[in-house]
Amino acid sequence: MTKNHTPIFLRYRFWWHVLFWVVVLLVFWLIYAGYRGEYYREFIINVIQLPAKMIGTYAFIYLLLPLVKKKKYVIFGILVLIHFFLYGIIVRASIYYTNPFPENISFARNNFFDLTRILSKAASDYVLPGIASAIYIFKRWYSEEQKNKKMLEEKIAAELNFLKAQIHPHFLFNTLNNLYTLILLKSEEAADIVLKLSELLDYMIYKSNIRFVPLANELEIVEGYIDLEKMRYSERLELSYAVNGEADKHQIAPLILLPFIENCFKHGASKDRMKPKVNIEISIMSEFLTLKAINSVPEKKGKEEPENEGIGLNNVKRRLELIYPDKYELKINSKNRLFGVELRIFWV
Repeated sequence: MTKNHTPIFLRYRFWWHVLFWVVVLLVFWLIYAGYRGEYYREFIINVIQLPAKMIGTYAFIYLLLPLVKKKKYVIFGILVLIHFFLYGIIVRASIYYTNPFPENISFARNNFFDLTRILSKAASDYVLPGIASAIYIFKRWYSEEQKNKKMLEEKIAAELNFLKAQIHPHFLFNTLNNLYTLILLKSEEAADIVLKLSELLDYMIYKSNIRFVPLANELEIVEGYIDLEKMRYSERLELSYAVNGEADKHQIAPLILLPFIENCFKHGASKDRMKPKVNIEISIMSEFLTLKAINSVPEKKGKEEPENEGIGLNNVKRRLELIYPDKYELKINSKNRLFGVELRIFWV
Protein backbone atom coordinates (compact mmCIF):
# COMPACT_ATOMS: atom_id res chain seq x y z
CA MET A 1 0.00 0.00 0.00
CA THR A 2 1.44 3.37 -1.05
CA LYS A 3 1.67 6.01 1.61
CA ASN A 4 -0.24 9.22 0.89
CA HIS A 5 2.17 12.13 1.37
CA THR A 6 -0.48 14.79 0.58
CA PRO A 7 -0.74 17.32 3.44
CA ILE A 8 -3.79 16.70 5.63
CA PHE A 9 -5.41 20.06 4.82
CA LEU A 10 -5.38 19.15 1.09
CA ARG A 11 -6.81 15.66 1.64
CA TYR A 12 -9.75 17.04 3.63
CA ARG A 13 -10.06 20.40 1.89
CA PHE A 14 -13.87 20.48 1.75
CA TRP A 15 -14.26 19.77 5.47
CA TRP A 16 -11.69 22.41 6.38
CA HIS A 17 -13.78 24.94 4.48
CA VAL A 18 -16.92 23.76 6.29
CA LEU A 19 -15.15 24.03 9.64
CA PHE A 20 -13.93 27.56 8.82
CA TRP A 21 -17.44 28.83 8.03
CA VAL A 22 -18.96 27.12 11.05
CA VAL A 23 -16.40 28.89 13.25
CA VAL A 24 -17.11 32.20 11.45
CA LEU A 25 -20.85 31.78 12.02
CA LEU A 26 -20.42 31.02 15.71
CA VAL A 27 -17.92 33.83 16.34
CA PHE A 28 -19.98 36.53 14.59
CA TRP A 29 -23.18 35.28 16.24
CA LEU A 30 -21.71 35.32 19.74
CA ILE A 31 -20.07 38.73 19.25
CA TYR A 32 -23.22 40.48 17.99
CA ALA A 33 -25.57 38.55 20.28
CA GLY A 34 -23.43 39.26 23.31
CA TYR A 35 -23.35 42.94 22.43
CA ARG A 36 -27.08 43.28 21.73
CA GLY A 37 -28.41 40.54 24.01
CA GLU A 38 -30.62 38.99 21.27
CA TYR A 39 -29.23 35.50 20.64
CA TYR A 40 -32.05 34.04 18.50
CA ARG A 41 -32.40 37.12 16.29
CA GLU A 42 -28.65 37.46 15.72
CA PHE A 43 -28.27 33.77 14.93
CA ILE A 44 -30.93 33.97 12.18
CA ILE A 45 -29.39 37.16 10.77
CA ASN A 46 -25.87 35.65 10.65
CA VAL A 47 -27.14 32.45 8.99
CA ILE A 48 -28.88 34.52 6.29
CA GLN A 49 -25.78 36.70 5.72
CA LEU A 50 -23.33 33.77 5.59
CA PRO A 51 -23.72 32.92 1.84
CA ALA A 52 -23.08 36.58 0.89
CA LYS A 53 -19.95 36.60 3.08
CA MET A 54 -18.79 33.37 1.45
CA ILE A 55 -19.27 34.77 -2.07
CA GLY A 56 -17.38 37.97 -1.20
CA THR A 57 -14.55 36.08 0.52
CA TYR A 58 -14.01 33.52 -2.25
CA ALA A 59 -14.16 36.26 -4.88
CA PHE A 60 -11.36 38.06 -3.04
CA ILE A 61 -9.21 34.94 -2.74
CA TYR A 62 -9.62 33.50 -6.23
CA LEU A 63 -10.07 36.64 -8.33
CA LEU A 64 -8.08 39.36 -6.59
CA LEU A 65 -5.20 37.58 -4.84
CA PRO A 66 -3.75 36.09 -8.07
CA LEU A 67 -3.05 39.68 -9.19
CA VAL A 68 -0.52 40.00 -6.34
CA LYS A 69 1.35 36.94 -7.60
CA LYS A 70 1.40 38.54 -11.07
CA LYS A 71 2.72 41.77 -9.46
CA LYS A 72 -0.21 43.85 -10.70
CA TYR A 73 -0.33 45.86 -7.49
CA VAL A 74 -2.10 48.98 -8.84
CA ILE A 75 -4.95 46.98 -10.38
CA PHE A 76 -5.13 44.92 -7.20
CA GLY A 77 -5.47 48.06 -5.06
CA ILE A 78 -8.23 49.52 -7.24
CA LEU A 79 -10.15 46.24 -7.30
CA VAL A 80 -9.86 45.88 -3.51
CA LEU A 81 -11.62 49.25 -3.09
CA ILE A 82 -14.36 48.18 -5.52
CA HIS A 83 -14.63 44.79 -3.84
CA PHE A 84 -14.90 46.45 -0.42
CA PHE A 85 -17.89 48.49 -1.53
CA LEU A 86 -19.59 45.58 -3.33
CA TYR A 87 -18.96 43.33 -0.32
CA GLY A 88 -20.87 45.77 1.89
CA ILE A 89 -23.73 45.90 -0.64
CA ILE A 90 -24.23 42.12 -1.02
CA VAL A 91 -23.97 41.43 2.71
CA ARG A 92 -26.48 44.21 3.43
CA ALA A 93 -28.73 43.08 0.56
CA SER A 94 -28.75 39.49 1.83
CA ILE A 95 -30.62 40.47 4.99
CA TYR A 96 -32.44 43.52 3.58
CA TYR A 97 -34.42 41.58 0.96
CA THR A 98 -35.07 38.55 3.21
CA ASN A 99 -35.87 40.56 6.33
CA PRO A 100 -37.30 38.15 8.93
CA PHE A 101 -37.75 41.01 11.39
CA PRO A 102 -39.89 43.68 9.64
CA GLU A 103 -40.36 45.55 12.89
CA ASN A 104 -36.68 46.49 12.84
CA ILE A 105 -36.36 50.01 11.44
CA SER A 106 -32.79 49.43 10.25
CA PHE A 107 -34.13 47.18 7.49
CA ALA A 108 -36.67 49.66 6.18
CA ARG A 109 -36.59 49.55 2.36
CA ASN A 110 -36.01 53.26 1.97
CA ASN A 111 -32.74 52.86 3.90
CA PHE A 112 -31.01 50.26 1.60
CA PHE A 113 -28.77 52.73 -0.28
CA ASP A 114 -27.65 54.38 2.94
CA LEU A 115 -23.91 54.75 2.10
CA THR A 116 -22.94 55.00 5.75
CA ARG A 117 -24.62 51.70 6.58
CA ILE A 118 -23.11 49.95 3.54
CA LEU A 119 -19.56 51.08 4.37
CA SER A 120 -20.10 50.32 8.05
CA LYS A 121 -21.23 46.78 7.23
CA ALA A 122 -18.30 46.25 4.87
CA ALA A 123 -15.81 47.54 7.47
CA SER A 124 -17.21 45.36 10.27
CA ASP A 125 -17.16 42.15 8.21
CA TYR A 126 -14.21 42.73 5.85
CA VAL A 127 -11.96 41.00 8.33
CA LEU A 128 -13.23 37.73 6.82
CA PRO A 129 -11.52 38.09 3.39
CA GLY A 130 -8.36 39.13 5.27
CA ILE A 131 -8.33 36.07 7.55
CA ALA A 132 -9.28 33.71 4.72
CA SER A 133 -6.56 35.20 2.50
CA ALA A 134 -3.95 34.74 5.25
CA ILE A 135 -4.96 31.08 5.60
CA TYR A 136 -4.93 30.64 1.82
CA ILE A 137 -1.46 32.22 1.49
CA PHE A 138 -0.09 30.11 4.34
CA LYS A 139 -1.57 26.96 2.80
CA ARG A 140 0.00 27.73 -0.58
CA TRP A 141 3.34 28.55 1.05
CA TYR A 142 3.30 25.36 3.09
CA SER A 143 2.35 23.29 0.05
CA GLU A 144 5.21 24.84 -1.98
CA GLU A 145 7.63 24.22 0.90
CA GLN A 146 6.58 20.56 1.08
CA LYS A 147 6.95 20.22 -2.69
CA ASN A 148 10.40 21.82 -2.62
CA LYS A 149 11.39 19.65 0.32
CA LYS A 150 10.29 16.52 -1.51
CA MET A 151 12.14 17.58 -4.65
CA LEU A 152 15.28 18.24 -2.60
CA GLU A 153 14.99 14.85 -0.91
CA GLU A 154 14.57 13.15 -4.28
CA LYS A 155 17.58 15.05 -5.65
CA ILE A 156 19.72 14.08 -2.65
CA ALA A 157 18.57 10.45 -2.91
CA ALA A 158 19.44 10.38 -6.60
CA GLU A 159 22.86 11.90 -5.94
CA LEU A 160 23.53 9.44 -3.11
CA ASN A 161 22.55 6.52 -5.33
CA PHE A 162 24.83 7.86 -8.05
CA LEU A 163 27.75 8.24 -5.63
CA LYS A 164 27.16 4.81 -4.12
CA ALA A 165 26.93 3.27 -7.58
CA GLN A 166 30.36 4.68 -8.35
CA ILE A 167 31.80 2.96 -5.28
CA HIS A 168 30.99 -0.50 -6.65
CA PRO A 169 33.09 -0.44 -9.85
CA HIS A 170 35.79 1.55 -8.04
CA PHE A 171 36.07 -1.04 -5.27
CA LEU A 172 35.79 -3.93 -7.72
CA PHE A 173 38.58 -2.50 -9.87
CA ASN A 174 40.95 -2.26 -6.89
CA THR A 175 40.11 -5.73 -5.59
CA LEU A 176 40.51 -7.32 -9.02
CA ASN A 177 43.97 -5.76 -9.15
CA ASN A 178 44.73 -7.51 -5.87
CA LEU A 179 43.41 -10.78 -7.27
CA TYR A 180 45.44 -10.35 -10.45
CA THR A 181 48.62 -9.89 -8.40
CA LEU A 182 47.99 -13.09 -6.43
CA ILE A 183 47.20 -15.06 -9.59
CA LEU A 184 50.48 -13.90 -11.11
CA LEU A 185 52.21 -15.12 -7.96
CA LYS A 186 50.24 -18.37 -8.25
CA SER A 187 49.06 -17.90 -4.70
CA GLU A 188 46.67 -20.44 -3.19
CA GLU A 189 44.89 -17.53 -1.53
CA ALA A 190 43.39 -16.42 -4.86
CA ALA A 191 40.39 -18.72 -4.29
CA ASP A 192 39.79 -17.23 -0.84
CA ILE A 193 39.90 -13.76 -2.34
CA VAL A 194 37.21 -14.70 -4.88
CA LEU A 195 35.01 -15.99 -2.02
CA LYS A 196 35.48 -12.89 0.13
CA LEU A 197 35.02 -10.64 -2.88
CA SER A 198 31.67 -12.26 -3.65
CA GLU A 199 30.57 -11.68 -0.04
CA LEU A 200 31.57 -8.02 -0.21
CA LEU A 201 29.85 -7.47 -3.54
CA ASP A 202 26.70 -9.16 -2.23
CA TYR A 203 26.63 -6.64 0.62
CA MET A 204 27.40 -3.69 -1.63
CA ILE A 205 24.86 -4.47 -4.33
CA TYR A 206 21.98 -6.02 -2.41
CA LYS A 207 22.26 -5.20 1.29
CA SER A 208 23.41 -1.58 1.35
CA ASN A 209 20.52 -0.01 -0.58
CA ILE A 210 19.04 1.58 2.53
CA ARG A 211 19.84 4.81 4.33
CA PHE A 212 21.34 3.19 7.44
CA VAL A 213 22.57 -0.30 8.27
CA PRO A 214 23.56 -1.89 11.61
CA LEU A 215 27.07 -0.80 12.52
CA ALA A 216 28.00 -4.44 13.23
CA ASN A 217 27.24 -5.34 9.59
CA GLU A 218 29.34 -2.44 8.31
CA LEU A 219 32.27 -3.49 10.49
CA GLU A 220 32.04 -7.03 9.09
CA ILE A 221 32.52 -5.60 5.61
CA VAL A 222 35.47 -3.49 6.79
CA GLU A 223 37.08 -6.58 8.35
CA GLY A 224 36.39 -8.60 5.21
CA TYR A 225 38.17 -5.98 3.11
CA ILE A 226 41.12 -5.86 5.53
CA ASP A 227 41.37 -9.67 5.28
CA LEU A 228 41.62 -9.32 1.50
CA GLU A 229 44.49 -6.87 1.87
CA LYS A 230 46.25 -9.09 4.42
CA MET A 231 46.13 -11.95 1.90
CA ARG A 232 47.62 -9.67 -0.71
CA TYR A 233 50.53 -8.32 1.32
CA SER A 234 51.10 -11.27 3.63
CA GLU A 235 54.04 -10.72 6.00
CA ARG A 236 55.24 -7.60 4.19
CA LEU A 237 52.43 -5.52 5.72
CA GLU A 238 52.63 -4.19 9.25
CA LEU A 239 48.95 -3.90 10.10
CA SER A 240 47.19 -2.83 13.27
CA TYR A 241 43.38 -2.96 13.41
CA ALA A 242 41.26 -2.43 16.51
CA VAL A 243 37.61 -1.78 17.32
CA ASN A 244 36.73 -0.38 20.74
CA GLY A 245 33.17 -0.16 22.03
CA GLU A 246 29.85 -1.87 21.36
CA ALA A 247 28.61 -1.87 17.78
CA ASP A 248 25.23 -3.55 18.35
CA LYS A 249 23.41 -0.42 19.53
CA HIS A 250 24.11 1.86 16.56
CA GLN A 251 23.43 2.28 12.85
CA ILE A 252 25.55 3.95 10.19
CA ALA A 253 25.32 4.92 6.53
CA PRO A 254 26.49 1.94 4.44
CA LEU A 255 29.94 2.04 2.87
CA ILE A 256 30.87 5.29 4.62
CA LEU A 257 33.99 3.94 6.40
CA LEU A 258 35.34 1.63 3.72
CA PRO A 259 36.73 4.28 1.30
CA PHE A 260 38.98 5.74 4.02
CA ILE A 261 40.33 2.30 4.88
CA GLU A 262 40.70 1.36 1.23
CA ASN A 263 42.65 4.57 0.71
CA CYS A 264 45.27 3.45 3.26
CA PHE A 265 46.14 0.48 1.08
CA LYS A 266 45.66 2.02 -2.35
CA HIS A 267 47.79 5.14 -1.82
CA GLY A 268 50.01 3.81 0.93
CA ALA A 269 50.80 0.12 1.13
CA SER A 270 50.50 -0.57 -2.60
CA LYS A 271 53.23 2.00 -3.34
CA ASP A 272 55.55 1.18 -0.49
CA ARG A 273 57.95 -1.51 -1.64
CA MET A 274 59.62 -1.80 1.73
CA LYS A 275 57.57 -2.38 4.90
CA PRO A 276 54.24 -0.57 4.58
CA LYS A 277 52.42 0.32 7.78
CA VAL A 278 48.68 0.68 8.23
CA ASN A 279 47.09 1.54 11.56
CA ILE A 280 43.28 1.53 11.79
CA GLU A 281 41.37 2.22 14.98
CA ILE A 282 37.59 2.51 15.34
CA SER A 283 36.19 3.82 18.63
CA ILE A 284 32.46 3.54 19.30
CA MET A 285 31.15 5.97 21.90
CA SER A 286 27.61 6.69 23.11
CA GLU A 287 27.34 9.89 21.02
CA PHE A 288 29.70 9.31 18.11
CA LEU A 289 32.07 7.02 16.25
CA THR A 290 35.69 7.86 15.54
CA LEU A 291 37.79 6.32 12.77
CA LYS A 292 41.54 6.89 12.75
CA ALA A 293 43.32 5.55 9.68
CA ILE A 294 47.06 6.11 9.26
CA ASN A 295 49.29 4.68 6.58
CA SER A 296 52.95 5.08 5.71
CA VAL A 297 53.82 7.01 2.56
CA PRO A 298 56.87 5.99 0.51
CA GLU A 299 59.57 8.59 0.03
CA LYS A 300 59.18 10.41 -3.27
CA LYS A 301 62.04 10.39 -5.69
CA GLY A 302 62.63 13.51 -7.71
CA LYS A 303 59.80 15.81 -8.67
CA GLU A 304 56.58 13.86 -8.72
CA GLU A 305 53.17 15.22 -9.37
CA PRO A 306 51.06 15.25 -6.19
CA GLU A 307 48.35 12.62 -6.22
CA ASN A 308 44.74 13.61 -6.14
CA GLU A 309 42.42 11.97 -3.69
CA GLY A 310 40.65 9.97 -6.35
CA ILE A 311 37.00 9.13 -6.80
CA GLY A 312 36.76 7.17 -3.52
CA LEU A 313 37.52 9.96 -1.04
CA ASN A 314 35.78 12.63 -3.09
CA ASN A 315 32.62 10.54 -3.19
CA VAL A 316 32.63 9.71 0.49
CA LYS A 317 33.12 13.37 1.42
CA ARG A 318 30.08 14.31 -0.63
CA ARG A 319 28.06 11.50 0.94
CA LEU A 320 29.06 12.72 4.41
CA GLU A 321 27.80 16.20 3.53
CA LEU A 322 24.47 14.81 2.33
CA ILE A 323 23.82 12.19 5.03
CA TYR A 324 25.49 13.79 8.06
CA PRO A 325 25.22 17.57 7.57
CA ASP A 326 26.80 19.30 10.60
CA LYS A 327 27.15 15.88 12.24
CA TYR A 328 30.63 14.87 11.20
CA GLU A 329 34.21 16.09 11.52
CA LEU A 330 36.92 15.13 9.07
CA LYS A 331 40.63 15.86 9.42
CA ILE A 332 43.20 14.82 6.85
CA ASN A 333 46.91 15.44 7.37
CA SER A 334 50.19 14.29 5.95
CA LYS A 335 53.55 14.67 7.67
CA ASN A 336 56.69 12.68 8.47
CA ARG A 337 55.86 10.22 5.68
CA LEU A 338 52.53 9.38 7.31
CA PHE A 339 49.12 10.05 5.85
CA GLY A 340 46.35 10.24 8.43
CA VAL A 341 42.57 10.53 8.40
CA GLU A 342 40.45 11.13 11.48
CA LEU A 343 36.71 10.92 10.96
CA ARG A 344 34.12 11.52 13.68
CA ILE A 345 30.46 10.78 12.96
CA PHE A 346 27.76 11.76 15.43
CA TRP A 347 24.81 9.42 15.64
CA VAL A 348 21.55 10.64 14.10
